[in-house]
Amino acid sequence: MNKMIMLLIAGGILTSCMKNPLDGYKSQERAVLSFRLPEGQVSEAEIVNGADSATITVWVENDPDLSAVSPLVTVSKGASVLPAKGVKVDFASNGNRYAYRVTSEAGIAKYWYVRILKKDEQPAGPRLELLQSNGRWDPRVTVYSDLDYNDYLTRYQDWNGGDGCYSVLLPDGRIVWSFQDSFFGQVSTDRNRTSNVMLRNAAHLQLDTSLQSFIQLNPGTGNQSQTWIKYGNAPEDQDWYWPGAGQVHNGKFQMLLSHVRKTGGGTWDFVHVSTDLAIFDLPSMQLSQIVKDKDLNSNYSAGSMKAPDGYTYLYATENGFLTSFMYVARAAGHDLAGNWEYYGQNGWSATPEKFNVCNDISQPNVFYKDGKYYLVSQQIIFGLDILIYESSTPVGPWTNKRTLYRIPEKYTGEFITYNAFVHHALSREGELVISYNINPVDFNSNFNKPASADRYRPYFVRVFNWK
Repeated sequence: MNKMIMLLIAGGILTSCMKNPLDGYKSQERAVLSFRLPEGQVSEAEIVNGADSATITVWVENDPDLSAVSPLVTVSKGASVLPAKGVKVDFASNGNRYAYRVTSEAGIAKYWYVRILKKDEQPAGPRLELLQSNGRWDPRVTVYSDLDYNDYLTRYQDWNGGDGCYSVLLPDGRIVWSFQDSFFGQVSTDRNRTSNVMLRNAAHLQLDTSLQSFIQLNPGTGNQSQTWIKYGNAPEDQDWYWPGAGQVHNGKFQMLLSHVRKTGGGTWDFVHVSTDLAIFDLPSMQLSQIVKDKDLNSNYSAGSMKAPDGYTYLYATENGFLTSFMYVARAAGHDLAGNWEYYGQNGWSATPEKFNVCNDISQPNVFYKDGKYYLVSQQIIFGLDILIYESSTPVGPWTNKRTLYRIPEKYTGEFITYNAFVHHALSREGELVISYNINPVDFNSNFNKPASADRYRPYFVRVFNWK
């Protein structure tokens, strides 16, 4: 009995001396949870939380006095906001816009760009159409077809179809869109694509999420347009770039590129050669530098994520027999132009290593939300299911696999579907905007008949209750 008592006392002493793992922890969350004006606001603010910056849109009565406003702002626990609570802001002399800075408990800052619109400027959208699950995806998840963005990329001139659809929110509220293989030219009112040219990559700017704003970044117009980013002076049918994930860092836009080389005359006769990096000046979006050969082993252009631990993580996939493997790299200080580390069996190293962290991933979309990391990917081998996993770390293990959405069965047989991508620049609080691409097996069906322009393009859905 005495021995038992001594053991219990010793155990209590040891327990009391053990360090609480949360001691000294400081939260890195820096979100605006709610934003409201003291008076005159006509609806809830629309909050769009991007990886680098975020936007808040507020609608007010048609004749507001915005020269001295003290908004009611709620931010993440432990975070602080400037202008601080009670400080009056002169929106009127700043074009009804203002930038708020939210700093996390750990001292990491993020800018939130607020714009105030009059009530009669309030858009009717997003226009959504409920999609019935019929047991095809997780019953807790609600999915809508995003009619606004499906219409937005239903174009009749210049760019009118492409795959590899990515979007990134820029610090001033613009969205930069990039695409891989794309058609340029004219499309008739019955959606007949006739005289077009196919280019290896494309991009445009969208201003203030306006569905009327489409600023083409490819030189030229119509079927005289030119490729946005060329691989030096190489023939474009031999060496080219497919643009991928991007981010804003230190006032520049950094975008990962897959350098691709043609190896034969067949449709699938090409190989990934290297992961390169394009750097653009802001706000001009002028290409200032291409850093070649950032990685020569895997295609890390498919997905990247700015994590709250100070690293940007990059994800690559490689096909195996009826499966695939996912690898992870990272860049310190969020600078993709800096040195990369690779995750391997013994942790992180500067030596490139192909260490599998998850099977059966086609295009990795990893992001951080409310203390967890999530991975969204489309079923491999052109499968129809768009899946989600979760983890407590950026490298896994990835668990709780479930289906968020199943692409309609009509896109099988004569079509393939691929390129599922999460658009955080479009996703409002509580939802995920996801696009996927359709592509006809018969390339010639893209031309010379009504509706041919709708056979090669992205489609968008909005997913709710995805957690």
